[in-house]
Parts: sequence; C-alpha cells; structure tokens
Amino acid sequence: MSEKLYDDIITKYKDDINVLKKIASEHNNKLNLSMIFITIKNESHDESQYILQYFKENGIDIVTDDIEPEDTSDNSCDDIFINPFDPSKIDIRFSQMIISSIIERINHKELDLESDFQRKAGLWDKSQKSQLIESILLKIPLPAFYFDATNDDKWIIIDGLQRISTIKEFVVDKKLRLTGMEFLSDLNGKKYDQLPRSLQRRITETNITAYIVNPATPPNVKYNIFKRINTGGLVLEPQEIRNALFQGPSTSFLKKLSENSSFITATCNSLKTDRMIDREFCLRYIAFTIVPLEEYRGNMDERLNDTMEYINKTDENELFKIAADFENVMLYSNKLFGKYAFRKMAADGRRRPINKALFEAWSNVIYNMSSDEKEKLLKCKNALYEHFIRLCDDYSFQSNLRGSDKSSVLNRINSIKEIVQYVLEVKNDFAN
Repeated sequence: MSEKLYDDIITKYKDDINVLKKIASEHNNKLNLSMIFITIKNESHDESQYILQYFKENGIDIVTDDIEPEDTSDNSCDDIFINPFDPSKIDIRFSQMIISSIIERINHKELDLESDFQRKAGLWDKSQKSQLIESILLKIPLPAFYFDATNDDKWIIIDGLQRISTIKEFVVDKKLRLTGMEFLSDLNGKKYDQLPRSLQRRITETNITAYIVNPATPPNVKYNIFKRINTGGLVLEPQEIRNALFQGPSTSFLKKLSENSSFITATCNSLKTDRMIDREFCLRYIAFTIVPLEEYRGNMDERLNDTMEYINKTDENELFKIAADFENVMLYSNKLFGKYAFRKMAADGRRRPINKALFEAWSNVIYNMSSDEKEKLLKCKNALYEHFIRLCDDYSFQSNLRGSDKSSVLNRINSIKEIVQYVLEVKNDFAN
C-alpha cells in the first residue's frame, strides 16, 4: 500500500470520513458497509479499499448487513418516556440452590432448552465446557443464574444458558468428554460416569446463586430486565428476547411469516434469519398495520412487546387473514419498487440499505390502499419515485425516520400518504 496515495485519499474524503466516524461512535464503533458507499460516492475500487483500511485501523467494524442502522442518539423527545420503567414492579426473588435441583428440572423437562430462542445453547467449545466442570470441581464460585418463572413448570433461562447446557451435556446426557483441563489434567478424556463418586457428588452438591423473576412482574418490565441482565457469550437481539418471553402462537406465526417467499423477495433476501431480524420486521408489520396507530404511546420496545401479546390472543382465522394481507403487501411492494423496496431512494440510483422505519411506513400505507389505488399507482410509479426521492432528501422527513416518538412515527407515515395521494390525484386529473 502506497503511504502517499493512502494519505491523499483519506485527505480527499476527510469531511465525509469524519461524519462516518461520528455515526460509528453512536453505534458501538460499527458501520454498515452500505453507509460508506452511499456517503463516499466514488467508483474506484482502489480508493474504497484504502478507506476501508482506514476504518479498520481506527477500530471501526464494518458490518455487511443490508439494514440501515437505527439512530439511537436522538432520545430527547419526552414522548419516549410516557410510560417510564417502574422499578416497583420488579419482583425477583433470591434463591440458594444446588446443581442437583437444576439437574432435576432438566430431567423433568422443566427448563426451556428447546425453544427457537434457546438454540443459542452449545456456543462453547469442548475446552470451555471442560473448564466449567473443572471450576465446579475446584469449588470456584459460579456467576449467578437468572430465570423467568412465569410458568413454574418450565422456567426460561435469562442468564446461564451455556453453563446449564454444559452441565446437561456432562451430567445428564453423559456425552461430554473432558479435555484441556488446566489443573485437573488427570481427568482429561473422562466422562461423568468415569469420575469417582466423590467428584460426582461434588458437582451435584455445588451451591449456586439464582435470581428468579416472579410471574407478577409485567412483561414489559421483564423485557427490560432481560435486556439488562443477559451477559451470555452472544449479545441477544431484541427479537430473540421477545421470542423467549412471549411464548405462544406469536413465535410460530412470526416464523411462518418470515419464511414467506413474497417477503423474502421484497426484502431481497437480505434480512438475517439466524438472529431473528427477519421476524422482527414481520412483527413491525403487524405493529404498524393491524394494531391501531392511535394506541402507539411512543415507546418502540413496548409497542413490539404488546404486539407479541396481541398475536398470542388472536384467533386462527384472524391470523390467517393477517398472513394473507401480509403476503399481498409484500407482493405489491416488490411490484412497485423492486430492489428499492423499503429503502431510501436518491437520484444517483444506488440501492440503499433497508430502513426499518420505511418498512413500517410503506407497509401501513400500502395495507390501507384500495385495489384500484394500487393499480393506478403502478401505472405512474415513475412519478412516485420522483416525489419519494425528493422526500428522502427532506431534512424533516429524515428526522422523522430517526425518531421513535409518536409524532415522528405518524409524520413519516403521513408524509408517504401525502405523496401517494398527490401522485394518484395528478394521474386522475391527467386521465380526465
């Protein structure tokens, strides 16, 4: 790499790079690759490589997800705090337990280890698992465990999944063979059944600290607890937490929607499935098309949590209708926008990342359009593109896309409604 050329390129794009560095700092030093190519409009592959190298050297991770990062810096609006977190509603009890009580729950299937959320079990390799068993044998205290006891017959593991999965694999399933032991190397290669009875007993009689979230704790408070407490090896996405807390028809229904071919096509197969990002988009569709907008109180997490509960209480016939409408909206979105669906548009023709706020807004507008309106809009979609490009360049609209308060949500939906109605009216006038 030529140092002079490198310095020249960084100097050339200095202002844009500084803006991108500020955006990255607001997102845990992560930056979407699309943001770089959108902001720094150059066609040179070599220049791009130098710029990417610069970000790497400055500790910024380049993310290749095709989803525009949400702006979390603008939380000044009072509407966000209409329903503040109420500490008095936290109901968590402290319990001293022994590992044998966890084993009992495992044996009687009273710990939820099999839901879609719990698929994250097994992230540790054999050495990490073995070192946990070694820590127990050495009487090194384990970190606290947290459980959601909404259903006493099936606790949900809030924190401690990898540890419990390891105990299950070693003690219950008797499949784990110890390896990489640091102090008790004589036990390398041994399974649980091959340990002396005294060591087996030391494992099962080990004391652990458990915090149990009681059923009286409201779901939205549990969600906040879950987000704050979970310290596992993989930071959970919000939808993974919801999937654990709102077990019922909602979890299977959102999975079904996320596998719909029309949805996958409309989003250009660019939403990750392994972290439930695709299911969150499906949930947002229901939250901003089916659940009345006037019920939105300005807190996005609360809205999505409430929608999970709404789905759980909805009968099969209504869910069937929601699924059919969802498919129709996705089909139409693809017809109308193609590869630009749910993305900001600009005159340069570049395809931007998917934007969550635009997905919600366009879903709402299209859902509420009549069949005649949809047909007419398809015939004048080029005019729609022109108006939408101008809207995306409008500072107020950009600000509304970033906000999650009620005013921002309603304003961005209404802005899109207005340009759609304008295009339809102009088309009708022209036809007459």
